[in-house]
Amino acid sequence: MIAADLLRHHLFPDFELLGGSGGLNRALTSVSVIDAPDVDRWMRGGELLVGSGYIFREDPGAFVDFLTRVNERNVAAVGIKLDRYHHQLPPGMVNLADQLALPLLSIPMHYRWTDIIEGVQTFILQERHRASCSLDEVGSFLEEGLDIKRILSTFASRLQRTLTVQCSQLGICNNFLPDGSVEDSEEAMRFIKTPVVQERGLPKRGQVLVNLELRNSGTLQWSASYRFLSDTPLTVHLWLSEGETVPSARQDRMVLRAMTLVRASALELAAISNRSAMKKERFFEALCLDIYNDPSIVEANMRELGIVLPKRGCVVMVSSADGSSPRWTPQNSVMSYRLADMWTGLVPVGDLEQMKREWDQKGQDLRVYVAVGGPVRNMEDVTRSYHEAKRTFTWLREFGLEPGAYAHDDLSLYALLDNLFRLPEAKGVYQRFFEPLLEDGPSSSRRSMPLKDLVRSLVSSDFNAKQCAKGLHLHYNTVRNHLDDLEEILQVDLSNPHHRLGLTLAFHIGNSYQKRGIKP
Repeated sequence: MIAADLLRHHLFPDFELLGGSGGLNRALTSVSVIDAPDVDRWMRGGELLVGSGYIFREDPGAFVDFLTRVNERNVAAVGIKLDRYHHQLPPGMVNLADQLALPLLSIPMHYRWTDIIEGVQTFILQERHRASCSLDEVGSFLEEGLDIKRILSTFASRLQRTLTVQCSQLGICNNFLPDGSVEDSEEAMRFIKTPVVQERGLPKRGQVLVNLELRNSGTLQWSASYRFLSDTPLTVHLWLSEGETVPSARQDRMVLRAMTLVRASALELAAISNRSAMKKERFFEALCLDIYNDPSIVEANMRELGIVLPKRGCVVMVSSADGSSPRWTPQNSVMSYRLADMWTGLVPVGDLEQMKREWDQKGQDLRVYVAVGGPVRNMEDVTRSYHEAKRTFTWLREFGLEPGAYAHDDLSLYALLDNLFRLPEAKGVYQRFFEPLLEDGPSSSRRSMPLKDLVRSLVSSDFNAKQCAKGLHLHYNTVRNHLDDLEEILQVDLSNPHHRLGLTLAFHIGNSYQKRGIKP
């Protein structure tokens, strides 16, 4: 392995070379971490030396001298995780790296040292394995270190058929021959431009269109052409041998497998090509998690990324009720990132109540949860708003609420009500205002629903009988009769605000008991 391998897109796609490009051919044999100013004393040569610069935070100038010392120990490369303790390297450090031809790399903050050590060691082990094995013995098309053209050559060798592959995103337009050789784009285009004299379609393979094509280039040549036209334009032509007019099941499976790997490489490349967008996402995620130690580093990142904080905003988290990727997210976010099925963004807001109503409607229509944190007026507020949104999301799932938009302040009351059962008086309130409903009398047979279920609708409608009837899909007079029974059994007056409060508290205490399996 050499230092240049650290910049391969399949290994560390977002490492950035700051200086020392003249030394990219240095042999790399291991990884070590900068844990002391004199760590160079313990180097044996060939190391990738990584660190955050913590030990040089008080004296950045010593960082430059350190580079000279590790170069004398034949270190292969130095990687620095910026934005923890240094937003920029000390002046002259990049120029010195160029003079020394010592590769100097910027490591994004989200990397753990174990991620880097594992990646490098895996690559080195694979190199050793390939050195002692033939290509056929490698046997895995997914191992890191195989480039996509080599993978396609292996497929052609296994199939013993020529493959003509076009993928503009990866710059591929080649013939891959059964002997493992690769012909250039001129030969591939000669085949592609050969007139098709006969064509017939085969059943689609998902999103892949498949045609049989007979080409005439002086001799007749059948090929099976597989075309994927969606997010990654990709075409694979499988040349059939003499006498073959249809690909076999094995050939069909292997071509589709090859297309999957090519698409994966293209999508991976697309994901890492927009470094500015990716850095913006990482910055926002780190800001939410309160990773930055110095406000000046936050301000410097904002300037470099062109981020303008809205006058008033909030952190919003969106997730689908079924656990899939959210079907909707706010479109005007200043910054955002995705993690699994969760979208998190900083969204500018004018009239927060109006936006919550709009988001609530979207949430109900598209079955998504929208958790809204508190107001953000400066960068210090982002972390607090994020944690409020996260806590809100936890509550709305815990309370089993319907999809929609919920603000932290709204659900704080739910959290308070959910913990009422811990009070010494809770059991008495429950026994007085709710327990009798669980032992309904003889008249219950004439009711369309248990009174305890009526209480749920009554509390959610703020004791409005008409709204309660509408929510239950019952006639208003039927609900009125049920309410009379409720007053009689509990010996309460629903027009009395104290009785209403008691019934509301008892309902929430009962929910808490039920959720936790507590017998009062």
